[in-house]
Amino acid sequence: MRIQFLAIFFLTLFVHFSVSAQTQKLKFHSINTAGISSGQSGAHLLLQTVNGLAYKNWFSGIGFGADYYGYNSYPLFADARRYFGKNDKGFAYADLGYNLSAKNKPGKEVYYYTSYHFTGGIYSDIGIGYKMKLIGSSSFVISTGFSYKEISNKITAVNECFAAPCPVDYNNYKYGNGRVVLKAGVDF
Repeated sequence: MRIQFLAIFFLTLFVHFSVSAQTQKLKFHSINTAGISSGQSGAHLLLQTVNGLAYKNWFSGIGFGADYYGYNSYPLFADARRYFGKNDKGFAYADLGYNLSAKNKPGKEVYYYTSYHFTGGIYSDIGIGYKMKLIGSSSFVISTGFSYKEISNKITAVNECFAAPCPVDYNNYKYGNGRVVLKAGVDF
């Protein structure tokens, strides 16, 4: 269901920009950032790249990242930005997508397990930022915002017993991580 929603969302953006391209010129942008996500689990590294099209003071693209907060994951998301202010230096952004799980091991909350399987969940990020012109058409960007990611873990534990079949415990853990993010990078 979420993947179908994202596919329809991307298709709608593509059609919108294709129709708009007839009257205005679209510009390709690549925004590459590194940052820190900080919350209850401490501060962790965050890397992202967003590639898309700009039209007037709007930008829309597809992003991918590496997120090491809590459990490691790889968010895949749609990014929308609106530039404002003098020379469109300020911007507000919103990201929505799916958080792909990396190969993780259960944390300290699980003492004994036979098998485990991590799955992803929703990913979102919303915030504001500022860009400063560098050389040519490139700019330095800095932003801050609030991000949320989900990740689930299904654990199977076979209990020890004297006669088979031994009882099996199935546990599901769902982690929702809300955190503050600070990112800096280059838009070219």
